[in-house]
Amino acid sequence: MENRFLGIIAEVEKARKGLAIYAALVIVLSAVSFAYSEPILLFLVRLLNRKLVAYDPSEGFFALLTVALYCGLALSLPIGAWMLWQGAVVPRLPAWKRWGWAVIGTATCLFFAGMALGYFVLLPAGVGFLVGFETREVRALISARKFVSFCGTMLLALGLSFEAPLVSYFLAKVGWLTPVFFLTKWRHAMLGCLVLAAVLTPTPDVYNLTLMTIPLLGLFFASFVVVWAVDRGRKP
Repeated sequence: MENRFLGIIAEVEKARKGLAIYAALVIVLSAVSFAYSEPILLFLVRLLNRKLVAYDPSEGFFALLTVALYCGLALSLPIGAWMLWQGAVVPRLPAWKRWGWAVIGTATCLFFAGMALGYFVLLPAGVGFLVGFETREVRALISARKFVSFCGTMLLALGLSFEAPLVSYFLAKVGWLTPVFFLTKWRHAMLGCLVLAAVLTPTPDVYNLTLMTIPLLGLFFASFVVVWAVDRGRKP
């Protein structure tokens, strides 16, 4: 019992050190990204085709700082995934060690594919819909900081959501996820995707909620196909 307790303490200490290293990595990458935050902000503003406004003297600075923080998080995720793989997965499943680079490479591609979908498809549609309610008498003045948070939250959420098929693959390999789960829980999954989209969508309108829900449902069914394929491959 004492040895097990000491083992848990050692794991917690190891996780704490790993989190500290990862936090330092995010800070460093955010600091580097700050030097490029203005052109990145201009890249996002192309979606609006108009200028942003600052409602106080510090908002411009904090908007750039927010851009840098989102970039630091996005850039750090592949390294964070590698740390998680080496620290949590490989010690428990040594046979999977040789898959490390393939897994991290696939996860990185999926993450940036999700962000690309958000930038080129969902954000233009969502922003265009919201701005489209302007009239001759009412013109939207869009806060720089809120716009950055809107874009950053949606892009990061979509990027992380695209990891679902890969995670489902490994859960199916260890037998924790089966096609039966998807077939019996699809109604719950639809409700869960709707709730998750409501949490992740920065605005409360139904249009953007629907835009976020559709990719999540697509990822659910893609995960089902992956799990089904793993299950079929396991059977003689």
